[in-house]
Amino acid sequence: MLSISRQNDAMTAISRISGCATENEVIAVTKSIVSTLGAASFVYTSLFPPDFGGSAENASFLIGCDQEWCNLYEKRMWIMNDPYLEYARSNGSPVVGSMVKPRTRGQVEMIRAGSRHGFRSGLMVPTHTSMDASKRLGLLYIGSDLPAPVGEPILLENRVSYSALGFELLHWQNARMKQQAMRKHSLLEEEIQLLQFSKDGKRSNEIAAILDLRPSVVYSKLNTIKEKFNVDKLNQAIMKAEAAGILG
Repeated sequence: MLSISRQNDAMTAISRISGCATENEVIAVTKSIVSTLGAASFVYTSLFPPDFGGSAENASFLIGCDQEWCNLYEKRMWIMNDPYLEYARSNGSPVVGSMVKPRTRGQVEMIRAGSRHGFRSGLMVPTHTSMDASKRLGLLYIGSDLPAPVGEPILLENRVSYSALGFELLHWQNARMKQQAMRKHSLLEEEIQLLQFSKDGKRSNEIAAILDLRPSVVYSKLNTIKEKFNVDKLNQAIMKAEAAGILG
């Protein structure tokens, strides 16, 4: 069992993630947390709409493991058939690797390769906020060099800390994505607020009443937002904003 002191150290380090300025800084802090909790490797993956099936173009990674494993994962395009991502698509609870049964030869090959590169035992921590991952899928994959019968109970024992870590990584990525998207589309905070109201089902006249604006002003601002996203319909702008992590 992990000592109270090390558990406290891990939680203190987890609280530092939100203040990290760069991806490299986040990875370094996460590596130290994983090590403190007795594991060796991690990968944090996010998949964004409309493709949850495994397009690398719609995926984002934070990598703290053997680069050779990452290269092999990319070369074999295992993201298209990753059994752990399949699990995360419809589950929200942490699970050890032995509980996720491979269904194809490719999945068996992926799991065997992972065991040679820091993932002899593993813990999968889904971090999306929707049980069916209909808006966004996230997964923190923790690996240990210990064989599954020894390593999995240790990983599972620390699942609360790993869950906290996973959601901190999710929040950090959300904030980073929002900043990048705002710069890319030249969005103002007011425009994000209008998009959020629209996503929540409010019409232009309702938004106008809330913000004490004329409906024609709100309508004009929404048209400007559509132009910035280069779409014809507001729901298309909302979908793009959701995919970029701008909306709640």
